Amino acid sequence: MKSLNILIVEDEILIAELIKNYLEEVGHQVVEFAISYEEAIAMFVEHQPDLVLLDIRLYGQKSGIDFANYLATEKSTIPYVFLSSQYDQKTLSLALETNPYGYLTKPINKETLWTTVSAAHKLFESKNQAELIRLFDGKNHHLIYYKEIAYVEADHVYINVVLSDQKVLIIRDALKNLKGKLPENLFLQCHRSYIININHIKTWSSTEVVMTGGKMIPISRVFKEDIMEALNV
Repeated sequence: MKSLNILIVEDEILIAELIKNYLEEVGHQVVEFAISYEEAIAMFVEHQPDLVLLDIRLYGQKSGIDFANYLATEKSTIPYVFLSSQYDQKTLSLALETNPYGYLTKPINKETLWTTVSAAHKLFESKNQAELIRLFDGKNHHLIYYKEIAYVEADHVYINVVLSDQKVLIIRDALKNLKGKLPENLFLQCHRSYIININHIKTWSSTEVVMTGGKMIPISRVFKEDIMEALNV
């Protein structure tokens, strides 16, 4: 079993300590405990764990579901497994809507804990591997998540791959070749020189899109119908 750095977000310290002991039996490291939403964020930022064990109920006004929603907004999303006693169906439904990588009920069985943690991390690795593209800039190879690519711009015999942090990777390739490697549900060609990630569009009209970084990109007549349909206009 691969050793993981794990953050436990649990407001009952005795339960957290018991889980920590179980995890350490098989070589995992518990980086910290957190009992509230605010502590969970602070510990996540400080330690960047491999996985989070997350109780639905936390100390304070915000819940584990709120923290799961916070994780979903982070660039470095990590897997999390919910911990829970028996709650009402509405609460459970809200928790499952966040797409956790596992769910454990209390009292925690250590064998089930070990299996769930291992399966959750393997699923996460498998999913993320499928969401990566390898790009070569002539000197270095880069593994980039599709979601990090804001748009792609053709520039003569080169392609400028613009990332969400505005970093640019310059690739020697044809735009149509790269387009064939990108998922069609995320990327659309709106112009002979541009491919855009629809999740990075800020505003649009019938003639142009404005990306989250402020870049204005034209929509040509050839691609207008596909773009408008994708944006549900």
